[in-house]
Amino acid sequence: MTANSAAAGGAEESEASQELRGGVVKALLAVLVNVGVLTAMLVYFGWIRSERMASMLGIDEAILGMTVDDYVRRSVRSVVLIPVLAAAGGLAWVALDHWWRSRRLRLGADDRLVVLVARRLWLAAIAVFVAGVSLWLVGYAATYIAAPLVCAGGVLLFLYALSLRAQLPGAVGLAPLTDGVLRGAVAVLVAVGLFWTATNFATVEGTELAQEFPRTVSTLPGVEVDSDEHLDIVAPGVETSCFGEGESTRYHYRGLRLLESTGGQYFLISDGWTPEYGVVVVLPADAEGIRYTFVRDLQGGRAGDFPPCDPDAADVAAVVPSGG
Repeated sequence: MTANSAAAGGAEESEASQELRGGVVKALLAVLVNVGVLTAMLVYFGWIRSERMASMLGIDEAILGMTVDDYVRRSVRSVVLIPVLAAAGGLAWVALDHWWRSRRLRLGADDRLVVLVARRLWLAAIAVFVAGVSLWLVGYAATYIAAPLVCAGGVLLFLYALSLRAQLPGAVGLAPLTDGVLRGAVAVLVAVGLFWTATNFATVEGTELAQEFPRTVSTLPGVEVDSDEHLDIVAPGVETSCFGEGESTRYHYRGLRLLESTGGQYFLISDGWTPEYGVVVVLPADAEGIRYTFVRDLQGGRAGDFPPCDPDAADVAAVVPSGG
């Protein structure tokens, strides 16, 4: 193979192919890097995660009153992890393209393997897409997350297969308008695939958090509440005791755990929380006459400073729930 033929092969690399790859990358970056789009994605994924967990815990996500900042902090993992995986796939694509181009330059455009890859890669792309659909049907959490991402990879691979096929001798390339429509359609499909994957990730994460929640109640921060007024907190495992008499009486509640702090309110659950009977207590964080004490060891606490409100219930109030 002469130097001229090698140069000719390099020239045939095709500006169309380079523009195709550049157009796809630019379109994807325009979607993913846009600050407004990223913020909307973060908020949406945070809402998906919180709504899924709240519904499985038996409460309405709306009562949490979460802010944009709350949603963003809960969705960073979902939004960051998926692009990292997509970038890894992009690196694999770069490696494949470099191998194909190097072999084509060394052995010529009529090399058997070069031609085979260019003519048959679209079949591999369809196989990848079908594999993504199959992963969706399997039903496991990991496959539920991976399915849209794999389908998006299949779409990109199909586009790349078309670009390789257009470089074969005698091949007819796409018209400029058709090529532009193809790029735009692929960019949209890939962006949807990434968005869908991150949504599934947030859904799975919220579901798993809800399923693990009954086993993590005892690890949540303990909370003791002192109040000038009787708050009438009734929940499994909550103890109420008093100090003083008449109008100077102060009420003390123990056996509570901090579930969430958002929107200027504390969301508390009790040590006796169960999926069958779980009470969520909502108290304002800065309410006048209420003081919160966050404790590590609920067994210690300050119950000894507050006798039972009902002297006849002394024995009952002295019992500390085993879950504490």
